[in-house]
This record gives sequence, structure tokens and C-alpha cells, in this order.
Amino acid sequence: MVHYTDLLQAQRLCETLAAPARVEIMRLVLSRRADSLDALAKTLHLSNGAITQHVKKLVDVGLIRLEEISGKHGTAKRCVPTVDRVMIDIATDIASENAEVFNLPIGHFSFAAVNPYCAIATSEAYIGERDDPRYFTYPERTKAALIYFNSGKINWVLPSPVRRAARIKSVSVSLELSAKPYGHGHKRDSAVSFFVNDVLLGTHVIDGEFADRKGLFTPAAFDDVCQYGKYKTVKITEEGSFVDGIKIGSTRLSDIDVSSLTFAIATENGVSIFGSGFGDYDCGLRCKTEYYE
Repeated sequence: MVHYTDLLQAQRLCETLAAPARVEIMRLVLSRRADSLDALAKTLHLSNGAITQHVKKLVDVGLIRLEEISGKHGTAKRCVPTVDRVMIDIATDIASENAEVFNLPIGHFSFAAVNPYCAIATSEAYIGERDDPRYFTYPERTKAALIYFNSGKINWVLPSPVRRAARIKSVSVSLELSAKPYGHGHKRDSAVSFFVNDVLLGTHVIDGEFADRKGLFTPAAFDDVCQYGKYKTVKITEEGSFVDGIKIGSTRLSDIDVSSLTFAIATENGVSIFGSGFGDYDCGLRCKTEYYE
């Protein structure tokens, strides 16, 4: 899996795959119908020199690698695919003079009062034992890639707005969420409440567990939990509080002290929070502060 976070980062890959011959090489290598340079040249009716140049381009962008194998006349080179999926984020934010964006790992929470069933895990293993809230206090929690709990509340301290003299237009937090795992394919929904500075913004219903496929970044070892969630953006402005543009409450930006900010999630139905290295989005909490011009 290769993840490009913006179009500029993926430009070289796109230019490489713009050549039809390289697309055909990738198809042959992935299907194992041909993988040596000689076999590729014969199959595509191209010279060995042309195949060598095309393969070099694919190697340079990390789609394949070359390894030596024994051939009829000594050694030969074989193409081996290095990835089976590429994800490109297209609708990323363009840098703006009127906004600040921070990425906060989900394990950097300041407070958690949660109840079983619950767990906290890195991308490699669970931290301690599942269904024991004590492990939410362990130092290893800062590396968390997955958090879920049946009921309770979890709180993060957000980066404070830097421009003290500027007037803030909105504050938003984006993250990947789903219902807590109840068993593969369970469709129970969860009502989740959001808070800024302990002031309730509103409550939003999140769809049930998603286990119909592997999450794009979910490690293979985790097959007993929900695999991915939905990317949600919680925003507060002078017009009220919103989730994905839908108003969930009347709390306005002027109702809170924006000089320092905290963000919290609470539920009585269960929630899963996906961080970097888990789910479909390789990120934690994306915190954005927008200013008036």
C-alpha cells in the first residue's frame, strides 16, 4: 500500500503510468504471466532496451523491484511487485494564509474515563489486555492507532491558536470513527456526543461496525475488530456546531474561550476511533483553525 497525501506528491507516479506500455508491464507482473525482462519484451513485442527503460521508471516510483534469478545463460532479472494498492488524496487542503492545521495522534489524549468492552492498540499489538481501562493510562498509549470503548469519555488538548490578535472564523476537528466492534457485520449504530472546552456541541449518530473488508491501513493481525470507519469533521462557527456540514447544536464559537482548546468524545453506545496506521485514513485528529481575512 502506498499513500500519497496530495496530487503534487503523486505527480511522478501518474506521469510514469501515463505510458500504456508501463501499465501493461504492471498487469503482466501482477498476474505473474510474465516477470523477467526477456519474457516482458517477447510478450509486448518490444526491444530489451525499451523494456529496461520502462521497468526502470516503475522501479524509480516504487511500484516494482528487480531481483536476480538463475537463467539459461547465467543470471536474469525478474520484476517483483512491491505494492498492490495505491491511494491518492485529491481533496486535500491547499495551504492558506488564513488557516492553521495540526495533526494530533489519537493516543495523545489528556483524559479517558472509559468502560468495557474497551481496548487500546498500536499498529502492532494491543496495549496490555483488552477490557481493562487501566491500560489507557500507560505511557505506550501515545502510540495508539486504535481506541474503542463501550461507554465513557475521552478528551484531547488541542494546539492553541497561534494568532492571538486575529479573529477566529471556525475551529474544526476531523477524525475517523465507527461504532464499537460488536461482532463482524453487526449494524448497531452509536450516538456520539462532541465537546469543545467541556461545552456540548451536540450529538451525532455514527453507523455500525464496518467489517465487510479490510481497512486500507488496518494491520493483518487485527481481524477481530471493525476494520475502518467514516471520516467525520466536527466544526464550530458563529452559526452553530456542525458534523459534516449538518447542524447538530446551537453552541457558537463566541460561547467558548478560544485562547485554549480541548476536544472530547462521549458515548453510551460504543465508539471506535482510528488513528495513523489503522482504518482507511492514515491520520489522527486533524485540527484546523480558520481566521477571518
